[in-house]
Amino acid sequence: MSLRVWMELNRSELLRAWSGRRLNWTALCAWFREVGLTNARGEAPTVRCAKMLWYRVGKFLEAREAQEKARAEAAEAAAAERAQRLAAAREADAALRGRMEQVNRAAASKRLQAAEEEPYRREAGERLRARQEANGLIPGTGTTKREPGPAAEPARANEQPTLVTLDLPHFDAPYVSERAYRAFDPSLPPVRKGDVCKATGIKWEIGDDLPGYPSKRNYEYEKDWLRDVGRLLRAKHPTNLTMTEDERYVMRTAKSRIPDLY
Repeated sequence: MSLRVWMELNRSELLRAWSGRRLNWTALCAWFREVGLTNARGEAPTVRCAKMLWYRVGKFLEAREAQEKARAEAAEAAAAERAQRLAAAREADAALRGRMEQVNRAAASKRLQAAEEEPYRREAGERLRARQEANGLIPGTGTTKREPGPAAEPARANEQPTLVTLDLPHFDAPYVSERAYRAFDPSLPPVRKGDVCKATGIKWEIGDDLPGYPSKRNYEYEKDWLRDVGRLLRAKHPTNLTMTEDERYVMRTAKSRIPDLY
């Protein structure tokens, strides 16, 4: 049997047997000859040959152990990376499901709000028709008949409510956004705390719409509404003492949530 092969198989056992003591190479070489262990040329090893072979086997085993350790670490890293990718995929899937649920809730909220606003829109259309009849723009019972002109035809066909704008101090964007100055249907009910924003599906938290100020219906996020209304409030009220209780509440909330309000 090759001495090198024997050393590779028994090096650790031999080191444990000698317990850190120096090896007796003379005795070991004699034992190698007795059991028939030979060097690469098939000869009984000398002390010098055995020591050199022992050193080379040690280096070989150290290198093999390092390679095995590196392969194990690489396999562990690959497993960790696979687990991380799987967790990321699951997280992305959960986020997508969350967004889809939010979109579905927003769509359901829009349908619900449209259904709730329909009576108000129908009532506004009826009031508009009554005003048109009273002004003789369209024929009606008990009124002076007058042939409607071309301008009256779209109104009679669509019966859209009259839109109005608020009398507010004017500021250029971005100090106050254009949403604050949009025309709106005055027949629609004010947005209340707890109502759901149709655009985002999120509930409004900071009180109800303030009379005489932009409605939350023009906004997607409450912070944008607070910024515009807070700046308009300050323009109309240099001090909180002249505000109503609801206006003071909105002003305090805007100042606490928007550091650069003024």
